[in-house]
Amino acid sequence: MDPAAARREGARILDEVEEESLEQLINHFRSSTLPGTTPNHPQSLNPPIPIPSLATLIARHHQVSQTFPPPLLSLSGRYLPFLYHLVSTLIAAPHNYAVTIVDADHRFDVTRLVSDSSTAPTAPAPGPPNTAAPKPYPATKSDLKHLYVYRPARSAEQAQVQASLAAAREYMLYAPHASQNRAWWGSVVVVGTTGTGGGGGGGEKQRQKRLVADVVASWKGWLHVQRQEVPGFGVGMSVEEALGERERRAELVRDRGWEARAREGAYAWGHA
Repeated sequence: MDPAAARREGARILDEVEEESLEQLINHFRSSTLPGTTPNHPQSLNPPIPIPSLATLIARHHQVSQTFPPPLLSLSGRYLPFLYHLVSTLIAAPHNYAVTIVDADHRFDVTRLVSDSSTAPTAPAPGPPNTAAPKPYPATKSDLKHLYVYRPARSAEQAQVQASLAAAREYMLYAPHASQNRAWWGSVVVVGTTGTGGGGGGGEKQRQKRLVADVVASWKGWLHVQRQEVPGFGVGMSVEEALGERERRAELVRDRGWEARAREGAYAWGHA
C-alpha cells in the first residue's frame, strides 16, 4: 500500500474510534457491575442508593421527568440533614463505601454523621411489632476516615468547584489512601446559594453548566428537604381541649423527623 493510501486508511480508522471520558468510563463500569436491567429500576441506579424507599423515589423521578444523571440527586431546602443521613448510611456497615464531599459552602459538619443514641431516638419503623428502626445516622467515628472533604474558597466559581471534583476523583482512583479496601461510592457537592448546581431539565446549554457530581445540593433541586409537618388542631376543638393538647403537640414538634419531597412522592427518616 502506497503512503498516501495508508494515510487515508489510517484517518478512516481514527474517525471510527469513539472517544470516552474518564467519567463515562467510570459510569459504564458501575453500570456493568450493578444488578437490574433498566436505568429506571431502583437497583440499577448509578451510583447505587442502598435505601430502598429512597432509591424507588429517585428512579421514579428520573423515569417521569425523562432525565438521566448526573446528578443522580439534586437537593434544595434544608438539605444538610439529608446529606448527613445519606452519607452516614453510605460509609457505615454493611455498605462500607468511601465518599468524597466538595463543600463550597463551608457548612458541612462531619460530626453530624455520628449520632448520639442517648439523645437521638429514631421514628418507629413500619412493619411488624418489635421491628427495630434503622438508625438515621449509623456511622461510627472509625467510618469517618473514609470520608474525604474538599473545601474550595467560599467565592469559588463553578470552574473551581469542578476542578476540586476532578482532583477528588483522581485522588480516589489513583492515589494511595486509607480507603483502598473500600468501594468509592462517588461525589457530593454542596454549593448552597451560589447557584452553580443544576436542578434538572433544560436544554443542552443548561446541561453543560451542571456540575459533574452524583449529588448536588444548591438553591434549586427537584428533591426539597424540610421538617415533617405536625397536624393542626382538629376542627371544632375548644380552647380548653387545645390547652390540654399543648404539651403533647410540643413533644410532637420537638421529635418530628425530616422528609425529602418531590412531585413523585416523599422520603422520610427519623428524628435528629
